[in-house]
Amino acid sequence: MFNANMIAPCGLDCSICKRALTETSPCAGCRGPNDNKPEFCTSGCGIILCEKRKMNGYSFCDECPDFPCADVMEKETRYRSEYPLCESPLENLQIIREVGMATFLERERKKWNCSSCGGVICVHTGMCSGCGRQYANQMNH
Repeated sequence: MFNANMIAPCGLDCSICKRALTETSPCAGCRGPNDNKPEFCTSGCGIILCEKRKMNGYSFCDECPDFPCADVMEKETRYRSEYPLCESPLENLQIIREVGMATFLERERKKWNCSSCGGVICVHTGMCSGCGRQYANQMNH
């Protein structure tokens, strides 16, 4: 589940999204096909729709001279404050740059795998996708 193709251009880990964790027709993340993506992700996300990113072939937003733009900051604010568990796209990009993708992904596995069953914990609900254990009131698991 945790792999480089699931890291969105903004730095979010799509592996922990509730749409990626659904059993039927899971989303393949921002870098995957649009088949099972939520409408927001296909037509409302300024980062996915960003012409500058597409035109310049930036893999990640921090390659852009306008980083962090308003769209990235909106994601940062929302994922740090509006969901039961905190995720920071900016911090994720920084970690990827400092330690590399492989080490970042290993850290994500440790951070987001349920200590009870090994399932993936959803950032949006704070619940383990495997056993249903609730992590919403715990910032570090």
